[in-house]
Amino acid sequence: MPTAEWIFENSISGAMILLALVGSLAVVAYAAWRYLPRSSTGFTLVGLRLLFLLAFFWVLLLPGKKSALTEVIKPRFIVLLDVSGSMSQSADASAPRTRWESAMALLNEAGWMKKLRASCLLEVYPFHADLDSPVGLDQLGALKPDGKSSHLNLSLNRLFERLRGQELAGVLVLTDAIDTREKKDTWAELTWPAPLYVAELEKPGLPDDKPDMRVDMVDTPRRAIVCWDTAMSVTVAGQGGKGEPFQVQLIKTGKEVDKVAVQLPPEGGSREVQFKLPHPEVGTETYTVRIPVLPGEVQTNDNEMVVAVDVLDAKNRVLFLEDVPRFESKHFARSLFANKDITPLAFFQMPSRTAPGTKEWIAYGDRQGLVFDLTPEQLSLNKIIVLGDFDAEALSAEHCRAILGFVEKGGSLILLGGQKLWGAAGIAQTELAKLLPFTRAGAPALEGKFNVAWTAEGRAHPALANNPDMPSVLPPVLSVFSGVTLSGGAFALAEAQTDSGSHPLLVSRVYGQGKVLAVLTDSLWRWVMQPGEDKPYPKFWRQIVQWMSPSESDLDNYHLELFTDAGTIAVGDPAILQSRLVIPPNETRKNWKVSCEITTPSDRIIPLSMSGRTIQAAGGADLPGYVAEFVPNEPGNYRAMATVEIDGKKIVSTPCLFTVRATSQEMVLKPINANVLKALARSSGGRYGTPEEIDTTLQDLRVNERRERKLEYRSLWQTPFVLACLIALLAIEWVTRKLKNMS
Repeated sequence: MPTAEWIFENSISGAMILLALVGSLAVVAYAAWRYLPRSSTGFTLVGLRLLFLLAFFWVLLLPGKKSALTEVIKPRFIVLLDVSGSMSQSADASAPRTRWESAMALLNEAGWMKKLRASCLLEVYPFHADLDSPVGLDQLGALKPDGKSSHLNLSLNRLFERLRGQELAGVLVLTDAIDTREKKDTWAELTWPAPLYVAELEKPGLPDDKPDMRVDMVDTPRRAIVCWDTAMSVTVAGQGGKGEPFQVQLIKTGKEVDKVAVQLPPEGGSREVQFKLPHPEVGTETYTVRIPVLPGEVQTNDNEMVVAVDVLDAKNRVLFLEDVPRFESKHFARSLFANKDITPLAFFQMPSRTAPGTKEWIAYGDRQGLVFDLTPEQLSLNKIIVLGDFDAEALSAEHCRAILGFVEKGGSLILLGGQKLWGAAGIAQTELAKLLPFTRAGAPALEGKFNVAWTAEGRAHPALANNPDMPSVLPPVLSVFSGVTLSGGAFALAEAQTDSGSHPLLVSRVYGQGKVLAVLTDSLWRWVMQPGEDKPYPKFWRQIVQWMSPSESDLDNYHLELFTDAGTIAVGDPAILQSRLVIPPNETRKNWKVSCEITTPSDRIIPLSMSGRTIQAAGGADLPGYVAEFVPNEPGNYRAMATVEIDGKKIVSTPCLFTVRATSQEMVLKPINANVLKALARSSGGRYGTPEEIDTTLQDLRVNERRERKLEYRSLWQTPFVLACLIALLAIEWVTRKLKNMS
């Protein structure tokens, strides 16, 4: 029952307001006795004035009414319903109905819904490729199992994100758990915010003993650098075959280059295998991952997958090596990958996942999968090496000799260190000390807020002089490694102004045929936080990289790239083709017409026109590009090439290959994934069972209703009626006085 009380919010004491009212009434009484006639008009005016004073007194008290209402909050009970195509099947030949029919029977015929409807808010969320909007219980008949894919993990996470902060009594999961997106089933072991009640829509088991193996996914960088090895990860799956091993072949341009034996359990499963891909030459390499047809295997159109790798020889490669990621390396790597004039590679040293106690190089960004060993051959492929915050122990003698040889032969080296690199146990204790442009005792960095200014050499430097993009005034830094004595031939580009004087911040020198630049602060990344649109950090590094890079005439050429959003799709699924036209730095982008030709498995050529659109490049930067959509209608391997004509010259992209399968994996007959279903129930504290068992469990489910006390406030003076009465009383009194010629 709601309770109410009157409140008065007047800031002036009620006694003073009452005293003012009495005084006002006395004044009105005296004025009426002294000046008003003893007539009906006089009494009317007195009455109007008294009513106005009483109403005004009411307003001065600021009255209100506060009501307390206790409301019963019902928790939500959610039904997550799979509407993908596999729900229309049944791998159990003895089952009287399909998985979809079993799910509908649990929703329409069981008694749990009638009981929970009285204590919960019931909602049904359909899903297939993504989580759909909720539907009412009366709309279940309009749903059909026709989705082309099933993303159970994604939909569950989207569901809990959408219902975050709301009271959930539980989630009824009606699915076969055949997730066409996830490689492994370990995601189901995670903790879930609400109990999941999972129905076994058919008996788990083998559909039959016939072997059916397939290549589920091939994951490898689609662009590689010549002479750099990359890793290819292949996911194979299937069932049957009595658990006997079978071969997975790697074929390059029609020739087998590697193979591995794989064994899967008879009840079905998946496994990931690895191949190492060498790239000795520039060009396009076509790889086929193939599982030879097994005896008795019927469905064979998913036994192979074709991928193409473009091997590039970009002339302006920048290699960034860092120990443990830090703020400086994070923002520096972002600026590198946003620079479209270079080909950046970034590696971080992290604890090895395979050899405890050692470290391995982990690639950053879209270059994941590259293999790096810090050899002279790999270093020679780059124009610039950026060395992060390493101590002497992390840089072996072989590493130091490789870097020294790289710089002596004309390479550029940027030392972007911190306390470890510039400390007493840092680079000065290695063979790299001979190329340093200074000597330093290794004291800790000075910390504070220090202004930065260009030196005379810096203002006249080719990288900085007469450059409108380079700011004349640099932002301050928060640290500087002081105690530096410049070596012969070295010069400072910028200095930090401290209480103890000026200290070099950017120091450069020539070593052999190469260049060395040392950055004596670990807080340049603070420049990213400068207010305004004119960000000095990316501009600074763009100019430094351009200066440190040897000039290459090939950078002035046009280059057309073509790639697709997915390497493997099913017949009827759209393939999104994206193209990027790289133009010389001084060229103005025009409205060029980019077209694309697709060669089908039957050698038909289909022309497409690509429309201009913004695409996302490596590092997350948005770049102008071109997009076309193509819907294949036959299975097999497709080949696409983009072309554009500029000044009478035809620019052709490298080929882009993708594979189209006759059927989606969604409709391949498989038993329900009982392992995932049981893991979901177990990790969430719910229940896994047959529809009858789930019905009984939900009927016995105890729902805790939450009572919430709400306070409502209603003003009794700040209303149109009260304000209208005040104005009306004054207006009537004024009109009466005018009509009676009274002042």
